[in-house]
Amino acid sequence: MEISGPSRGATFGRVVLPFALIPPFMIVFAMRDHPEIYRMNPASTNWEWIALLIFAAEIASVHLFAAMLRLTTPVDRQRPTHEQAYLIAARAASPLWGSAIVLAIPSLAALIVVHLLAHFVALRTLYRDIRMELQIRGDLEALHVTYMVYSVAVVLWIPLMVMIFVSVAQA
Repeated sequence: MEISGPSRGATFGRVVLPFALIPPFMIVFAMRDHPEIYRMNPASTNWEWIALLIFAAEIASVHLFAAMLRLTTPVDRQRPTHEQAYLIAARAASPLWGSAIVLAIPSLAALIVVHLLAHFVALRTLYRDIRMELQIRGDLEALHVTYMVYSVAVVLWIPLMVMIFVSVAQA
């Protein structure tokens, strides 16, 4: 079997790890520098543990994203290799990770706008990569795979975020 693109280890070291570290570091920075903007009490929660939890969820999400990509590939298409799927997943997640840089700006509105834009860019990247890598020519078929893959990550991140915000609000 021919491997197209870099190995999963190379993708992890060059894309996943550096980009996935941005949100945890920015969360800790924002909660120490300007927590009042987000209406948070920095002393009430151990933000380092929350940042570590977010980091672990990011790493797990890339693996889940890649697995879902392989599972949702249309029957009449060649299934992407593990390496291709992992690279597509990493590229799709990168805009979301990079958007955490906005936490350096003490503005809740900026955080919301940039995060929504990052979701748009991530979806567009995923769609484009699915069309190119899986050689899907039909828009509807490519959209279906894109939304199936993306929805799994969203469904898993929503409960995680709710748990974090509920625990922070109770502290």
